[in-house]
Amino acid sequence: METRQDSYGRLKMKKVIIHVDMDAFFASVEQALNPSLKGKPVFVSGNTARDSVIAACSYEAKKYGVKSGMSIFEGLNLCPHAIIVRGNPERYIDTSRRIFHILQRFTEMVELYSIDEGFLEMELDNASYENLRHLALSIKKAIYQETSLTCSIGISCNKTVAKIASDLCKPDGIMIVDESQIYQFMENLPVKDVPGIGPRMTEYLNLMGIEFCGQVRKLPVSLFREKFGIRGEEIWHLCHGRGETKVTVQSPEPKSFGHSYTLMQDTDDMNLILSVLCRLSHQVGMRMREEGYYGNVVCVTLRYSDFSSFTKRKTYPFWFNDDQTIFRNAGSIMFAEPISEKIRLVGVSLSGIHKRYQMSLFRNEKREIMLKVMDSINKKYGTDTVFPCLMLYEKIRCLPVKKTHAFIFGELKKIPNSFLSEQPE
Repeated sequence: METRQDSYGRLKMKKVIIHVDMDAFFASVEQALNPSLKGKPVFVSGNTARDSVIAACSYEAKKYGVKSGMSIFEGLNLCPHAIIVRGNPERYIDTSRRIFHILQRFTEMVELYSIDEGFLEMELDNASYENLRHLALSIKKAIYQETSLTCSIGISCNKTVAKIASDLCKPDGIMIVDESQIYQFMENLPVKDVPGIGPRMTEYLNLMGIEFCGQVRKLPVSLFREKFGIRGEEIWHLCHGRGETKVTVQSPEPKSFGHSYTLMQDTDDMNLILSVLCRLSHQVGMRMREEGYYGNVVCVTLRYSDFSSFTKRKTYPFWFNDDQTIFRNAGSIMFAEPISEKIRLVGVSLSGIHKRYQMSLFRNEKREIMLKVMDSINKKYGTDTVFPCLMLYEKIRCLPVKKTHAFIFGELKKIPNSFLSEQPE
């Protein structure tokens, strides 16, 4: 885009506000973790039933007119060949946290605005167009290299304009709006595209004959204050491209890492429960190792068919992030008491989080190397490429498996109580 510069090629901008917005975040995370989904239309939903709502969709699906908030039934009418993926909130939160830490490398002034977007505040001596674009490209490159995800970046002098700019350059774009350009930038912008103006307010403004921000400038602020109160005055300023410039610094450091799963139907099949527990422990371990965390408090949650719950935790004198150790300790906790009801939900988490841990005298270096190799393969080819053999039971029992590259870590059989009570080396 064209930008006004002084004789030294500097934009007339002192404090810079950068809005980083991830592209189709939930769907893109699923595509990054499962390469077979890349380039295909994907619906992410809390449930795969046809009457469920689409929480997010990939850009390949958006080309067919699919939008978030539609039912899966409506989405499939527009895009019949879409792939429906059950969402994983813990995975999205974890990825969001990683992105936040990447942004903190560029400046300490980072505000986590939502799970998939944030604001950065920076003071630059030389805020030329070339320097700002180079900065934006550096941010995009860092995020992509570590997450395989793209983002769109808007840069201006306040949050409102920066956010509008990132929305307009999606996907995978960069837009810079200098303070001197804001008047022209807002002139033909539809009021519906202004952050903070929702569908109902857009409808009210349209009934007043207002469709574009430029039309608001021709009306006095008193008219908006009289019609909408304090909210009307805010709208008047937003349509002028004026907005908050203060970034509120936040820290997303984790207190625990956990995953839970609601079964498709209640079950008393202990082999299935163990297989799900193994998968959840596997996911927790991979996330913790990726960020270099260790924990020593294991918590297990079960929800029964009557919706009553069982939650129990145990603290250990050592810290760990090994899938097998998490699974073994979680299984020991789960089977400490007899289970008489059918189960509908299983959850496991690890807290007591530290970056460093107390070294075991019997450290298994071979297994640490194996876990490192497994994580590397899963990061490159998808999280379900290499996994403990016990996870196969759930895959065979609940979903048809067309192909697997799993290494066999143990025989698939009912695990005896002696194994569950065994302490890790």
